[in-house]
Amino acid sequence: MSTAKKRVNLTIDDDLYDDFEALKELRHESSLASVILDLAREALEINEDLYFSKMAEGRMKEKRYPHDVVWVKKK
Repeated sequence: MSTAKKRVNLTIDDDLYDDFEALKELRHESSLASVILDLAREALEINEDLYFSKMAEGRMKEKRYPHDVVWVKKK
């Protein structure tokens, strides 16, 4: 039976495998794949947050305009 999902084959050392197994038991997950997929999603979210944080820091250094100048109602 085929699936629309992509597959990734990983080779990991024994220590890392044991850590994933322990996390699987701790989270009461049914498979290692679900644990690793959850961790991958979390890592992507963290990297996205870091990217946008750096972008925001750069914008904070740009010239700022006071609120009353930006939101002046035109008559």
